[in-house]
Amino acid sequence: MRRALCCYVICFALIGLNILASSWGTPINDITWFLAVFGLIGVPIAEVRWVHPRDEKDAGIVIEWSWKDLGMGVAAVALLLVPVALGNHFLRTAILGMDLQFSLGNYARLETPLYWELPLQILCVALPEEFFYRGYLQTAFLKHLSDRKARFAPALAIVLASICFALVHLPSGGPARLLTFFPGLLFGFLRYRSGGLLGAIFCHAMCNMMMVVLNVHYI
Repeated sequence: MRRALCCYVICFALIGLNILASSWGTPINDITWFLAVFGLIGVPIAEVRWVHPRDEKDAGIVIEWSWKDLGMGVAAVALLLVPVALGNHFLRTAILGMDLQFSLGNYARLETPLYWELPLQILCVALPEEFFYRGYLQTAFLKHLSDRKARFAPALAIVLASICFALVHLPSGGPARLLTFFPGLLFGFLRYRSGGLLGAIFCHAMCNMMMVVLNVHYI
């Protein structure tokens, strides 16, 4: 458990460094971004392979193809689409006072073109984050709690991993970013029920894409 928490602190520090470097311009910002993304994958791999060698699958850092796993992710996205769209519309219009202005021209305002957004969300956001938080960290929590015969060990492991996931988003956007705790619960549930990471990765990427596509139409 201590090793997993140490890895979390290292990754938290790398992400914090990237946020700090956002005002320093390129290439420093690009380098720290790469280190933050690579750290989410490289740090747990290094810990499992060299610091405390053990079976990688048992440590939760193996991604295997599974149609069942992927199907659970697809089903989760399908179930979320309408509720998220309606909830987001209410938040932005009734609470934030924004206007819905649907136009394909709105996509020109995106910093990253939409055709690049999807591969970036999959490869540089969802995959490394799910690999670390749901693959490595949640597995470590579950093993630690199960060894101590803790009641509701799977649920507690999902909650703890989701808290860590939410806290690391805090420096990048203030208290509102703590709301990432709730999708973290969903990703953790998918990970636990399927036993793999594909469903959580797909659902994570599609949820992010959903928000990009929805939010671009509110001004």
